[in-house]
Amino acid sequence: MKTGRKADKKKIDRRECRKHADPGLRMRRDSGLLCAGQVDYIVRTAVKTIGHKRLLVLYVYSREEAAGGTFRPTFTVFQGRGDFATLARREDGSLAWRKAPFEALGGYWRFQSRCAFHTPKDEERVWHFCGTGSAGGFQPLLSLQSRICQERRRERQREQERKVLKRMEALPALPRGLRGWAQKSVMPAYFFYDYRKGAKEVKGTCSSCGKEVTVSGARHNAKGTCPGCGREVTMKTRGRRGRMFDRDTLQVIQRTGPWAAVVRVMKCCCAYRGQDMPEMSLWESMRLFVRLGRDGMECESYYDSYQTYGLTGWRKGSRPMRCFYQYSFEADACGWLYCGNLPDALEGTPWQYCQIKEYSGHCGSPLEAVPFLAAHVRHPRLEHLVKMGFWELASNLAYGSECGRLLDEGQDRTHRVLQVGAEDVPFLRRLDPLPSELEAFQGYCRRNLKGRQGLLLWQRERKAWRDVPEVLDYMTPHKMMRYLEGQCQSLCLRRTERGGLRYASMQDVASEYRDYLGMCAGQRYDMKNSFVLYPKDLQEAHDREARRIRLKADAKTRRAFKAVCRKLKGKMDFEMDGMKVMVPTVPKDLVSEGHALHHCVGGYVGCMAKGECAILFLRQCAEEGKPFYTIEVRDGRVAQVRGMKNCGPTPEVARFIRQWKKEVLEAPAVERAA
Repeated sequence: MKTGRKADKKKIDRRECRKHADPGLRMRRDSGLLCAGQVDYIVRTAVKTIGHKRLLVLYVYSREEAAGGTFRPTFTVFQGRGDFATLARREDGSLAWRKAPFEALGGYWRFQSRCAFHTPKDEERVWHFCGTGSAGGFQPLLSLQSRICQERRRERQREQERKVLKRMEALPALPRGLRGWAQKSVMPAYFFYDYRKGAKEVKGTCSSCGKEVTVSGARHNAKGTCPGCGREVTMKTRGRRGRMFDRDTLQVIQRTGPWAAVVRVMKCCCAYRGQDMPEMSLWESMRLFVRLGRDGMECESYYDSYQTYGLTGWRKGSRPMRCFYQYSFEADACGWLYCGNLPDALEGTPWQYCQIKEYSGHCGSPLEAVPFLAAHVRHPRLEHLVKMGFWELASNLAYGSECGRLLDEGQDRTHRVLQVGAEDVPFLRRLDPLPSELEAFQGYCRRNLKGRQGLLLWQRERKAWRDVPEVLDYMTPHKMMRYLEGQCQSLCLRRTERGGLRYASMQDVASEYRDYLGMCAGQRYDMKNSFVLYPKDLQEAHDREARRIRLKADAKTRRAFKAVCRKLKGKMDFEMDGMKVMVPTVPKDLVSEGHALHHCVGGYVGCMAKGECAILFLRQCAEEGKPFYTIEVRDGRVAQVRGMKNCGPTPEVARFIRQWKKEVLEAPAVERAA
């Protein structure tokens, strides 16, 4: 019996099965099944010994092909006690193996509902081979294949679990002091006491150190310091605290090989159910295996599915989340880093000199260890920045994308890495600049700007970063700051006609100043004249120059517009069927035309003045002063003809436009306006 069971579990010999794909069976033309429209496939069966294995073979014929005289199986199913396979015929006649069960062969579910046995004997063979029962038809076959599919899934799952267990073999034990560190350094601490009215000092218990201490001025939910351990505690009266729960994420880095390490993500939960000391639960949620390969650092993640069946509950990949934009505590890999085993845990690895311990101690908040380890490999100057105390730049280099382009990582000296002057390094270390601040300061260094350190401090204090470099093209930083400070004191108090503020901050004043200087430079003023550079009232001077430029531009546009109209005068005139074409004379004509016909021709003044197009008026001879239709000519062709509210031309207007194009626009003597 054991030998038979082992033989049943052997896989089917597909090479031998191909020899039995088509047995050459025929069907009688007068068979009733060939005329049954509710049947798509006809099934014939046989029991054969193929490759030293007894198999049930199902030959599935297309009824339409069989009715036409073609007797080739569409599917040939080889069914064993512990395995099955199907040989399917493609449209070109070639054969291919399929793993789908019988009920899914036709490309849709319940394939068996469109099949019928050729004879009762064929159905009987299925019953005898698959096991007789109360159900008839294809049900014994479907049940057997369902059990085989389940076994296949279980075997695939076991194979994946064996690979996971092999991956976990090199995993060392967790540090012994992890639980105590979590309680005393990570989880929130409380001071529990009994309320006594009028008492200046009360005795209570610290949940961090477990000592009974005396605290003065205790108040429910107030902050304080434990005299025993020195931790910050939240004071809670025992009568009002109720049940309390705290949870947080921890990370432990351990060495798994000469070029590999693992980041173990732990979840910690503290529950207070009427007692002063917490009930702590500590479990492992994720394991992130990192390894330095040829293409950089590789990360392989595993998560605990918390399933108790199978070889292991660990699964490869990222933890599934209910919603991508919803916070998941179990899937959160950002946590407090345990530094008790560092740097010994990373000795002999590519991260031996990684400054993650120092960085974690400085930031004093949860972090993700894997991006920092990857940045250490990718950016060789991350270690240098941490050692020199440039924490903001190091943070952006590890977790951002802006700082990498600002640093010269091929250099060794700090000022060359930062691309600033050597005398600026102590100042920048004290300032701990952001990447945007460093970028601005690098621009000042390239210009060899004097007073750049004071300028950067002023910009940080006043939050004025935009438009400052453009202003410095005309003056020194000291003069700019002195002038803007004086203007800001008065301008930020002024309100507009509607009661709002035109200048809400120093940045608004600096932007206005940059616009004013740009207008003055465009008018070719003497940009070394203090009267031009430092107007007494910046707002008044800005608005005055804007009006001058607008008036000057309007006058220039009017002259150009009139020149184009004079050029068109007499060359575009045409009259027929009580309608005529007229040329405007001044820009105001286009504005009036647009207002009367409710379309946007008034915005074409600039285009016509530049010669990009020509705008003409179509009038009825009886009412020459009343707008009728507007014509746009561009590149010698009629671009559009629009009437009231942008309506299209009527048949009469269209006929007029065709004749006008033929006699005027297409005439060789006509000079094109655009």
